[in-house]
Amino acid sequence: MITREDCIKIGEITKTHSLQGEVVMTTDNDLLEKYADEPVFLQLDGAPVPFFIAEEGVTVRNHTSYIVKFDYVNTLAQAERLLGCEVLLERVLLEEEDICEVGYDIFDLIGLQVEEELSAQKGEVTDVADYSGNVVLTLFILGKEILLPLSDAYVTGIDFEKSLLHVRIPTELLELN
Repeated sequence: MITREDCIKIGEITKTHSLQGEVVMTTDNDLLEKYADEPVFLQLDGAPVPFFIAEEGVTVRNHTSYIVKFDYVNTLAQAERLLGCEVLLERVLLEEEDICEVGYDIFDLIGLQVEEELSAQKGEVTDVADYSGNVVLTLFILGKEILLPLSDAYVTGIDFEKSLLHVRIPTELLELN
């Protein structure tokens, strides 16, 4: 049985789209298109429930959302039950992905402990902001607040099991903040 910990959030069902059971899923990635043949899991009543996307069931709505048709969801009433559900993919599908392009929800980074590689100082991610696709982490480390772009150049690793974010903060950014 799949648990929530076995999955990564890739989006959320935000509204219904038609009387035939289609829904609108908002997301900040393209993983739904990439893994459309794999089951997605919707967090229903506290547990991830598998749903298969119907053939030709993913339509790009705009740069942050899709219209999705699931198998066996054929009425507006059935689609309404899915409103507000997290859309999840199995973590094992994404193990080979680049760390900063993985389909985790960027807001899941809030609260992670931070370890700066060069100084070995520890801190915490206090906020995440998405400025039109440019994600910036707010860290409290080295006794102050530092803004750090979410990039492979600065974020060297994420360990969700240990709730730890490994970063490399250049001197220039330390002086700016």
